[in-house]
Amino acid sequence: MDTNYIREFVMLADCLNFSEAAERLFISQSSLSKHIRALERELGASLFDRTTRSIRLSAAGDLYLAYARRIAELCSESEIAMDDLRRRSSTSLTIAVMQNPQYYNLTKYMTGFRLAHPDLSFSMVEEDEIGLYDMFQKKTVNIIPAFSNFRVGADDSFMPMAKSSIMAIFRRDHPLASAPRVTLRQLGGERLLLPTRGGSLSDLILSAFRREQIEPHIVYEGSSIGCIDLVKAGMGVSLHAREFADAISSDEDIAAVTIDPPMTFLYGLVHRPPAELSHAEQLYLSHMMRYELK
Repeated sequence: MDTNYIREFVMLADCLNFSEAAERLFISQSSLSKHIRALERELGASLFDRTTRSIRLSAAGDLYLAYARRIAELCSESEIAMDDLRRRSSTSLTIAVMQNPQYYNLTKYMTGFRLAHPDLSFSMVEEDEIGLYDMFQKKTVNIIPAFSNFRVGADDSFMPMAKSSIMAIFRRDHPLASAPRVTLRQLGGERLLLPTRGGSLSDLILSAFRREQIEPHIVYEGSSIGCIDLVKAGMGVSLHAREFADAISSDEDIAAVTIDPPMTFLYGLVHRPPAELSHAEQLYLSHMMRYELK
């Protein structure tokens, strides 16, 4: 007995309309009619009473429907279980990398994992924070790099791996570029160039200004490189993670200054419960736990 025919019978029993049921099943109406007739022949009973204008369940169809629903549900559950088994035993792994990974030590740890497990089929995909969140929500990947204020689900976990802070980045000829530190009050009077709108760092920065009851003058929210280009053009002051500021410190046209009070944050990995991870993902998580910030 073709279990797909049983599922189609359940759909038709719910719709009581061949055209609507066929559309929902993404098959032709003639194919649906053929499959229902085949199921009826196998069961030795007519499942529907048909007229030229409508159909309704026959006595046999009404009796069989409860069993058909159970069969359809069990088939779906078994398919999900088998897919889960295949996923868990997979030896392939896709690792999500935050945009501009060179600014974070996570890249070094990932390289170490690759060398430790050369038997795994290994690939990396780079996305900005919003893209990573979308991939995580869709379960395209189950472990992603993230900041401590990243939105996690009730069963998900954040594993901190490093502590950092926000720095102010000025053009070299700015009056505050040579200051040992700057305050949020001073920055409140500047045109601000911030990381991606809606991202964790942007939220962290805006929250700090709100706590000080300062309304920041934001003129740009975009890519890190875009922020720096605009700083050099004299369009404003940028706020970024210390790692990014360190990476561009050799640029003679800009200067990074400490913010007082400090805007500190943690970054690391967000992951689903270990029981939901594939074998390869569990190996990766176990490897990265060696570097967890205690």
